Amino acid sequence: MQSTDNVVQLDNFKRDNQQEIVDDIGAKAFLFLRDAAEEMGVPVKQVITEHMLGLALVMSAVEGTAEAKATLRKIEAQLGSA
Repeated sequence: MQSTDNVVQLDNFKRDNQQEIVDDIGAKAFLFLRDAAEEMGVPVKQVITEHMLGLALVMSAVEGTAEAKATLRKIEAQLGSA
């Protein structure tokens, strides 16, 4: 039984570690967008909004519209619960 616990712990560690990496990449992307927008004198909100739209369109083209819409619904649910 102990080995099963170790496998579950390792799986949780891998997911937590992967989430940390994803969070770090997202933070770096945000800082880049913010800094670039400020440097160019463009509103940060406008840059982020356009970037979000671009990401959704790329996801739609690559993963399909249904997947992009499902992802946007998950984001909306997260915002609704915040």
